[in-house]
Amino acid sequence: MPPEPQSGLLREVALLFGLTTVASLAILALTKIELLKDVGLAALALLYLLIAIRAAQRETGGIRRYGIHLAGLLEPPKPDDGPPGPFGIRDLLRALGRATKPGAREAAFALGVAALTFPPFIVGFYFWNSPTQPFSFQLPPATLSFCTAQILIVALPEEALFRGYFQTRLADAWPARREILGALISPRSLVMQAALFALLHFIVDPHPARLAVFFPALIFGWMRARRGGIGSAMTYHALCNILSDILFRSWLG
Repeated sequence: MPPEPQSGLLREVALLFGLTTVASLAILALTKIELLKDVGLAALALLYLLIAIRAAQRETGGIRRYGIHLAGLLEPPKPDDGPPGPFGIRDLLRALGRATKPGAREAAFALGVAALTFPPFIVGFYFWNSPTQPFSFQLPPATLSFCTAQILIVALPEEALFRGYFQTRLADAWPARREILGALISPRSLVMQAALFALLHFIVDPHPARLAVFFPALIFGWMRARRGGIGSAMTYHALCNILSDILFRSWLG
């Protein structure tokens, strides 16, 4: 299959980013209505995930190439798996079983990156915000629900869309790769996906501080390239959000 022209790939990325931005603004407008707040956030997460999956499904093996296979959880059943059972439960159990070991490896990699990056982040958080009160450890209310939401409603769809779809298509447009800390990656695609990620955050919440997500997005993108999928980046993304919430509550709350 001949390579796709760069101009066409970049137009595709720009068009889908524009549509995603408009849809995000429309959906987030609904969250201003208290009764629709949770529904709107779930709809936004579903939108991002569906965009990534449908884009990947356009090509054979695309789910894996786009890095959103999640150790097989989002891949179709194997031909020799047999009947799916009622409501597809058997397929789900098979996928969960196959995903256990690779999922644990991705989580371990994410924890390793967190161990290296969180201490300097905490120091930087302190000096940037100059808290006037002593640190008093505070977990978010409904901690389990909050952490689950950070994984399923925030990290999974955002990683699927930005590190899965956008980073893959940008790397198709700019295929020149360089090894960075063990990851073979296209530097231009790495920087551009982070810029798009930051830009969308700023558009939906126009505060200069929202642009700071550009920097963790570089780490997310590197992790996606290093691990070949979004599993570790998704875990690390959620951990970053949880840490930030705890620091705000404990120092600035």
